[in-house]
Amino acid sequence: MKKQTYYRYLAAIIVAMLLALGIGLPSGNIFVPTVIIACAVWAIWFCHSRVTDVMTDDLDSAISSKAALRALEVTVLLAAIGFSIAIGFYFAGSQGIGMHYYDNGSVRIHATQVYPSEHMIYEKNYLIADPTNLTMDDILALNQMFTGSQRVRDFPFTFGIALGSIVILLVGLYAAFSYYYTRKYEE
Repeated sequence: MKKQTYYRYLAAIIVAMLLALGIGLPSGNIFVPTVIIACAVWAIWFCHSRVTDVMTDDLDSAISSKAALRALEVTVLLAAIGFSIAIGFYFAGSQGIGMHYYDNGSVRIHATQVYPSEHMIYEKNYLIADPTNLTMDDILALNQMFTGSQRVRDFPFTFGIALGSIVILLVGLYAAFSYYYTRKYEE
């Protein structure tokens, strides 16, 4: 396979992977995206192993090295900024739960999530007409309301931790590979 054909296949694999992930991720099944990414990695490796042209020379290696380093720097920078913002939202936000009693004996229960600058991101309430005779619908509605409130609050924290972990992983891998290849080629 020629080098230009390889690049066309590479572009097609990436587009196919993005389309498949766009379909697979909303399904909520973690197995589908994992299989899609594994198949894409295998397809890229397979195509790369079939290239008959000379793929690298010193200039190409230098260009690839600089491009990879810049991509790593930008990824780490963006992930670190995302980490800071997400964790900031989590710790700067607040949550509230309240109850209001009416003269007829009914109770309205509120659940809210507020982010910085008093931006209301979640607000739900539920009216219990007869608190002495709670129905299963009342209990399920309260559960759903409070679960939704926690989900909204926990998402920035979870997302921030994921981005922070990616930063640590990428910097650690870069340091380890730099050390390995420095020792390998300086001897």
